[in-house]
Amino acid sequence: MKKKKLTEKIKYCTICESRKLKSIMNLNKFPLTGIFIKNKLNKNFNYYFNLKLNICKNCGHLQLENLVNPNLLYNNIYANRTSESLLSDNAINFFKNFLFGILKNTKKKNLLEIGCNDTKFIKNIANNFNHIYGIDPIWIKKKQNLNKKKFTIIGNFVEKVSLLKIKRKIDAISSTHNLEHIKDPYKILKKFIDNVDDKTIFFIEVPDADLMIKNQRFDQIFHQHYHYFNYNSLKNLTNRLGCKIIGKKVNLKFWGGSLMITFRKDHNVEKKINNNYEKINYQINNKFKLFKKRFKKLNKLLISKNDLIGFGAGQMVPSVAYHLNKKLSFIKYFVDDNPNRANQKYPFIKGKIKKFNEKNFNKENKPEFLITALDGAKSISKKLKKLKFKFYNPITFNE
Repeated sequence: MKKKKLTEKIKYCTICESRKLKSIMNLNKFPLTGIFIKNKLNKNFNYYFNLKLNICKNCGHLQLENLVNPNLLYNNIYANRTSESLLSDNAINFFKNFLFGILKNTKKKNLLEIGCNDTKFIKNIANNFNHIYGIDPIWIKKKQNLNKKKFTIIGNFVEKVSLLKIKRKIDAISSTHNLEHIKDPYKILKKFIDNVDDKTIFFIEVPDADLMIKNQRFDQIFHQHYHYFNYNSLKNLTNRLGCKIIGKKVNLKFWGGSLMITFRKDHNVEKKINNNYEKINYQINNKFKLFKKRFKKLNKLLISKNDLIGFGAGQMVPSVAYHLNKKLSFIKYFVDDNPNRANQKYPFIKGKIKKFNEKNFNKENKPEFLITALDGAKSISKKLKKLKFKFYNPITFNE
């Protein structure tokens, strides 16, 4: 049997097809994120891969050069599920308001979600639609307990799904935080656009790369996200697809900034490429230097400590560790509000995870915390301030 490659090199821009790609960031031996273990490491599993971020000189789109095989990224070891995110309820409500602000009289309509994850979102909106399709590889060879009259769940990678399985007319297609995980977004969207009519409306939500750069959140560059979209790259993508954007919104409270657009076919759209390469190239070079300087200063301050408590056992902690101290040697253990994380740990990082209980801490013990779940840093900071505990926040640190 032929062994599958663990990585695949992408030599062209998936937005405009240009081969004028420039390397803008190299992170060697970067860890996979979203992996939690009980005790021992799996000796046959690859936990590290070199990560290289490229920028397209023709349009300015950002994408990884070497894509880790999705079969490796999204196997049973990978832990990211919508229902486990403490931010997901607010994020779902925000996207729902965006969707229903465009759609009217939805009860007789059918919706398809690309990347339905654990089906939390489509179950939330089930009463508003006649029938809902969901596509996601996490359902490969798994049983589903959903009402088959209301839902059709297709367990597979969207690239491999035959649209012959879609028996009903689709009125709306949604994809929330999924497009950035797909090797060729144009190819996938084109497959659906070619098989729906002009009235079908598309809703896309992705992390906002412009805000990621502005806020110096380079910890959000990791193997699972192949692409880093901003409005310009989405505009170029929809133009090339022969579609027109009819709505836009940004959720500032999710993933450091979440960008939403809605679009439909438009036979009069001009298929031109807008190039913001110079702007993005300059911004990343400048902001990444500041990011590295800040993390270096924070590490210098913390390196002498050995009893810090990491607050937040998020999926991205290995990324924070990579930029800060590799193994987070100054962390004694982690605490988290999610009980499902308790008694687990991260590969190659010191300290297990415990369920947070404020009764276990008091002023006399003088505990010091390092916020390690940066996407929840604002709420964690608020909690620790209220409890009058000393803490360090990598996002706002400026000593």
